[in-house]
Amino acid sequence: MENGGSLITLDLSMLIQVINFLILFYAFWRLFGKKIGPILDERKKIVTSKLSEAEEERMNAKKAVAEADELKKEAKKRANEIIIRAEISADERKEKIIKDANMSRDKMLVAAETDIQKMKQKASKELQKEVSGLAVTLAEKIIKEKEILQYEYRKRNKRNQF
Repeated sequence: MENGGSLITLDLSMLIQVINFLILFYAFWRLFGKKIGPILDERKKIVTSKLSEAEEERMNAKKAVAEADELKKEAKKRANEIIIRAEISADERKEKIIKDANMSRDKMLVAAETDIQKMKQKASKELQKEVSGLAVTLAEKIIKEKEILQYEYRKRNKRNQF
């Protein structure tokens, strides 16, 4: 950076270094180029295949994620359908249980009313029998008392006649 402010100056040593570099490059290329070339080509093929495998794996992973999301949505949908069906089934069963309970209650009420009617009829018959029995007993007592009274009346009349 002396005069003119240029960063790179071309001088003879730099030219010699460039020529030296090119000679070494050519020598390495001639000595090792044919041996390293196939190795580098093989490595390039391996790297390329690995990159394509990685890309394929990435695509497969994306597909798997998409399929998993779809399966998750489908599972959620099925679960909701199952829940809805279960709720409908539970409502239907509840209605059936209520209907059966109402029918059972109605049958029990009818049976109870029938039993009450039978009990009333039985009680009425028993009461009639009892009343009839009491009436007969009362009539017998009245007849006996009447006979006793008549007997006593005759007896008194016979006494009074003498």
